[in-house]
Amino acid sequence: MTIILLFSLIIGIPQVVNAEDGEILIDSAVEWVDDQTFSDNLRIVNGGSLTISSAVISMEDDAKIIVEEGGELNIDSSEVNALNPPTELRGYGYSDEENRSAILIPGSDYDSDFSVTFHAPEGESFYGGLAYIGVNEQVDIDGSEFTIEFNDSTNDIWIGLIGIGNKQVCVSSITIAPDLGTEITYDAVEMQFRNMMAKGDAGFSISISGNLDIQDSTIYGGEIIVDGSALIHNSNIAFTGPIIAESIDSNVSITGTTEFSMSKDDHDVRLHAKSQFHWGDEATGSGGHTDRWERRVSNQQVEFDAINVLFRVINMGPDEVTSPTYISDENGIGNINSGNERVVEIGWADGSIWTENAEIEIVEYRTGWNMDLDLDNYGGVYIPLSWEPIIVIDSNIPYLEWLTLEINNTEEQAALDLGVQMAATITNQGTASAVFFLSCEITETGVSTSVTPTFPGGEKIDPGTEVTIYFTWRHNTEGDAGITCNILTPSQLVDDDAFGGGSASSASINWYQPDDDEEGSAIPILIALLVGAAITGFASYRMMQRTSSDEE
Repeated sequence: MTIILLFSLIIGIPQVVNAEDGEILIDSAVEWVDDQTFSDNLRIVNGGSLTISSAVISMEDDAKIIVEEGGELNIDSSEVNALNPPTELRGYGYSDEENRSAILIPGSDYDSDFSVTFHAPEGESFYGGLAYIGVNEQVDIDGSEFTIEFNDSTNDIWIGLIGIGNKQVCVSSITIAPDLGTEITYDAVEMQFRNMMAKGDAGFSISISGNLDIQDSTIYGGEIIVDGSALIHNSNIAFTGPIIAESIDSNVSITGTTEFSMSKDDHDVRLHAKSQFHWGDEATGSGGHTDRWERRVSNQQVEFDAINVLFRVINMGPDEVTSPTYISDENGIGNINSGNERVVEIGWADGSIWTENAEIEIVEYRTGWNMDLDLDNYGGVYIPLSWEPIIVIDSNIPYLEWLTLEINNTEEQAALDLGVQMAATITNQGTASAVFFLSCEITETGVSTSVTPTFPGGEKIDPGTEVTIYFTWRHNTEGDAGITCNILTPSQLVDDDAFGGGSASSASINWYQPDDDEEGSAIPILIALLVGAAITGFASYRMMQRTSSDEE
């Protein structure tokens, strides 16, 4: 069923709002100027826009405003409030007196003895924690609630709270029961407290894939998720942070005198590392231990050309630690921080900014081409760790290419038993040295052929140079045949041609088997030549001696 709802109209602009299955759809320009309570989901589609102007909108539990790509939500001089905002408190996990979480008990309000019971949120516990009464006295706390007794002379007193192992302590409510008077239970946020943030489910949500513009307004007790663009100017964002903008496409601007308070985490805005973001000079955050913003990255990968590359990250995260050693998998992929999310930038509450300055350290990057420890690891030593989802390590690696494969023979034929000398010339167009070998086969058949050495090569080729490898090729079949040689690439490579390689072929040559007559006739000829030379030499010697005697 389609319901037509009529609201205040922008002058001159027609308005139709459709609702189906409990969801209101806005596909044109609409303005709300009246206060109202909103329980249905509201969807603003491409081409639709909603302006809430000088109105108070009360949002029932789990109500959603969804702005699709191409849609617009404008909130001007208005309030959008949750009917059931977060009411619980959570600490930051600090244990020292100055920074530990604490709640003020108004002892001066009571003229008789009284007890104070702290209640944990549903499903949580105070197990293993400590409560500090004033400065020095401490008691162990446990279970879903604990009680402290006070006498009638107790003044206002701070109760400090520490969780086990510095875990964040959470408080849902506090019950004060005087011996004389009425027992009262307060929501935790109603108490005076320090070093604590809001906790609890958001009363409503605003999800933005299109555009959000908030001017001179208040958003109270909700949740804002931005995958599109959001401008928040001169507004109050209370019990709503952190604004979640975890998409690369997110664009958030906090300008004017915008003020955050009581965000539900230790930062007011959570961003993807690559999101566009601006925090104006006059904007203020929740303060204390709540940072203005955090940039985060997760599932970040390092891509290598080879498997089993060992690497680690130094100066990683806010604590600037050195990570464990990671290893690239069968696809050459290594996961930074095991794929877990990490913080790469913090806009501190005091206005300063910390930015990660991490580097990838290559621990071991060895393949069949640089197994010799005299050669460096491939990939370099330290590579700046960017915020890109995938960091490709493509520097300090070799890249071999063929120049020529030639037969060193001026004749067009070769004897089977003698073979021919070959010359293979390779160039290295990469940025790292390599030691490589060749394998050879008959061009016409693809059958392995006899070369000496069996795998020519073993020479180092430096970047920007070329080498020529000489070897002997012997063939065993008469007729025309050529030779094709391949550069043997490392078995560790994910793609065989990642470091170059390939094959080259020589021109064909005619192979023949010398006959017996050819082999036999050569010997007499050689003997005759040797004998003739000897006779000629002896005759010349005798003539020289005779001439010398005649002169005497």
